[in-house]
Amino acid sequence: MSEKFVRGGERAKPQAGTIVDLRPYELHGTRYYAVLYELDGDATRREARLSFDMIYDDPGAGDRVLIQQILGVVDRMTRAGGA
Repeated sequence: MSEKFVRGGERAKPQAGTIVDLRPYELHGTRYYAVLYELDGDATRREARLSFDMIYDDPGAGDRVLIQQILGVVDRMTRAGGA
């Protein structure tokens, strides 16, 4: 998969966090996840809505993740540790 173009330079570094809860759902035949997460060092809970190809297989509450954002919008979530 090719990296997305970011005007003006490189992508921001991923931020570490934890999935608090998630809810899978389907929209027009495509699987999505509503993911409630917290970034390390910030107890504020945030929500991201990601299609199946923007998150790793079988995500679950309590998973440690790396969260990639562009302009404050989560566009990728990977399992921390590269697994």
